[in-house]
Amino acid sequence: MNIKETAVTHAANLSFFMVNLSYALLQPLRQTQPDSSVLDLKAQYRGYRYASEAIKMLPEKPDAILLADIFQHLAQLGAIHPVFQPAASP
Repeated sequence: MNIKETAVTHAANLSFFMVNLSYALLQPLRQTQPDSSVLDLKAQYRGYRYASEAIKMLPEKPDAILLADIFQHLAQLGAIHPVFQPAASP
């Protein structure tokens, strides 16, 4: 719990910064998904992180097109407003 003036000021400023950063990161996402929210943004970044960690475990890296499809699909898994795209045919 922050009780000193400086600590409270830093916490409030960090909170305002995070709101502004979330707003800035949502703008490009809302160009393609107008209903997207902060929860969608969090799910997207979490999916990217999971995909990058899973790909690090592979013996060799997949080609760029397959890699983009994997990132796109995993980023949509936890989204509140997912954009369903047809799966790439093998």
